[in-house]
Order: sequence, then structure tokens, then C-alpha cells
Amino acid sequence: MATTTVLATHPPPKETKSDSEDDIFALPLDEIVRRALGVLSKRTRLIAWGSLLDQHLGLPRGQKNFTFLVPDEELEGLSATLTGMHLPIATLPNWVVGDLLRLGRLHRVSRYTDPLRIQSIHLMPASLPGYTEDELEPIPLDKTEVILYIPRPSAVYAGILRMMRKYRLFCPERYRLQSDLELLVNYNLLGLDRGYVADEDCEALGMDQRIQHAVERIRGWGKAGEWRPGEESVEDLLVGVVKGDVFIGDLPSLDHPAGKTPREGDTRSRS
Repeated sequence: MATTTVLATHPPPKETKSDSEDDIFALPLDEIVRRALGVLSKRTRLIAWGSLLDQHLGLPRGQKNFTFLVPDEELEGLSATLTGMHLPIATLPNWVVGDLLRLGRLHRVSRYTDPLRIQSIHLMPASLPGYTEDELEPIPLDKTEVILYIPRPSAVYAGILRMMRKYRLFCPERYRLQSDLELLVNYNLLGLDRGYVADEDCEALGMDQRIQHAVERIRGWGKAGEWRPGEESVEDLLVGVVKGDVFIGDLPSLDHPAGKTPREGDTRSRS
């Protein structure tokens, strides 16, 4: 049963009002975003990604940028549509690195251009995680006629591992994906309210029961046939991560397609 997605917008710092009455930035932030999504959704399917997807999966992330996956071949045209709505392309400084920010187009939804304060609609190429139609669930956006598409949880995990294989170890993209996976495992699979668990807290938090439940959930995705042909190994990798038998940094990468083998005696935990 579909739920309703709510834009958890946080009001930006007070801005200087424009002298122009038709200045789109004079509108509340959530109204600007809703108008933009209303126009874009009439042209293409918007797949929720980034912090909006994280919130749907239970991660406590603030809603700063509004990130959506769109068909690669439509990205430029959709970007032009936002420009036509007077939402300019955001310029990133040279110190901002990594495909996960540089790919696609960021359009400002406030007047701020400072990288630390800017809020944007970020259109990303859908080929990056490469979700298929059967992996997406339509979700209505609260108080609008906009329909967003949310990837099912198994597809989110498989998509992250798929992307991790595209990058070398120790690059910004790989670190970002490893961090995302660790947070998802802790908050979504294990149901924790923190990103790290000390050994002395495991018993009080019932970690054995949490791990058992997470493993059963992952195995359930396999029984339901949710893994793509050729990607069945994702199931065992996820189970290994949850149980602490597989270190996230050792998962398959571009330079280690079979995964990095931990050194003998390496006792690193899941976190």
C-alpha cells in the first residue's frame, strides 16, 4: 500500500526581499519546490533519491537538496525547463569534488549561492544506480498531484553495491557510497537510532535479535525473487555486512572486482 511522501523542507535563513513582485524566490521554499516538481512530473518520471529517499528509509537526514533521478536523455531538457522557471543552475566551487555532486544539474531554489547555504533541486542521470521499472513504487507527494517513484529497499542496496563497483577504493565517490551503505544498514536494517554501536552497548540494544531480524529480511528479498539475474551475490554480501563478517571497505570495487580480502587477523567490526 502506497504511503504519502512529504517534503520535509526546513526554512532557510531570512532572505532579503526582492523588489520584483514576480520573483520566484519571494515564495516559500516548499512552494517553489512543489511548483517545479509539478512541471517536471508532467514531462517525466521522477525517482526520489538522496536525502528524500533516505528519509523514506528511516535515516535522520535533513532535507537540504531535493535530488531526483531522471532519464539520461531527458536531463538537459528538464534542466532547461527549470531555468525557464527562473531557477538558475548552481555553480559549484572547485573544492567540491565527486561524481555524486558533479553529475547532473543543480538548480537553486533560493537566492543563496554560498555552497554552505545553497538549496537546490538536483537532477541526476537515472543510469547511475540503474533501477528498473519493476523496482519502483509510485508514491503521491503530499497535497499535490505529483507522483514520485521510490525504489524498493532491496533495489536501493543492490544499486549502492552496483555503483561501488564503478569506482576505485579511496576515491570520494567510493567513500560516500560506503558511508551511505553503513547508515542504511544501521538505521534501516538494524533499526538503530545511531550510526555507531560500542561493544558494551550491544547487549542492551539487543543486537543479536536485531541482526537475526535483518538477516531474515534480506533472505526474504531473495526468496521473493527481488535480486536481478547475476546479482544474487548481493544477498550474501549484505548478510555478511550485517553480521560483521564483511567489512564495507572490502566490498567489490573497480580495482578489486571480487572484493578486497581482509588481512589475516583483521578483526574490524561492521562499523
